[in-house]
Amino acid sequence: MKQTQMVLLVVLGLGFGLETFAGNLATVNGKVITDADFQSVISNLPLQQRELAKKDQNVRKKIISDLIDQELMVQAATSEKVESTKEFQDALNVMRKQALVNAVVARKLASKVNPQAVKDFYTKRKTSYSTDQIHAQHILLATEKEAESVLEEVKRPGVDFQKVAETRSKDPTAKNTRGDVGFFSRNMFDQAFTEAAFKTPVGEITGPVKTAFGFHVIKVVDRKVGKVQDFAEVEQEVRADFQKELLRSFVLDLRKKAKITE
Repeated sequence: MKQTQMVLLVVLGLGFGLETFAGNLATVNGKVITDADFQSVISNLPLQQRELAKKDQNVRKKIISDLIDQELMVQAATSEKVESTKEFQDALNVMRKQALVNAVVARKLASKVNPQAVKDFYTKRKTSYSTDQIHAQHILLATEKEAESVLEEVKRPGVDFQKVAETRSKDPTAKNTRGDVGFFSRNMFDQAFTEAAFKTPVGEITGPVKTAFGFHVIKVVDRKVGKVQDFAEVEQEVRADFQKELLRSFVLDLRKKAKITE
């Protein structure tokens, strides 16, 4: 399967795009490489690269050469009966699932990501795109019950938060950092972690906050107030965040309708 992946990389990585050329482009041991084959390769390439290729015959020849090389390797794989191996079938199944995911996301969500929707998303969340920074310390625990116990402990008068972090935190860096993560912006860490930290006043402690790493108890030490960035400054970031939010909502809705056992 590694060879198959390499073939795909050869074609997708070396091609730059090309205008449509009617008819057959080449024949490899009787197998015709057509313009349709060519178009399927370049269809997802950036417009600028396709336009460049329209003016460059050398790029055209290079892409056709890559297609020929790919076909030769496909024929070699067929001769070796690679398709019948478990490794290939497993990899093909993974690729099929990903293609289905991409297709349903495109069908259900792509049309919703339009300029006005992206701008509205930004307008409702302007403060999320500020240059504010938070200085925080944290204690990472394996379970919510442990985190609740530690939260109660560190909120007691006179308890040294960093000493508890040094001895109780599951964060492998805690021995050296004593739980101090320094200053960070909203997009540096896990979303749940940063949202909780930014909502917490300086000097206060919050938790438990669940992330992929476990459960956090967070103490906010300091705050640097920045400015809200204009839409033009963060448009690409906003678009990406909007897409993630749409996908998250879509998946949550599917989960609500499904019967899931773990």
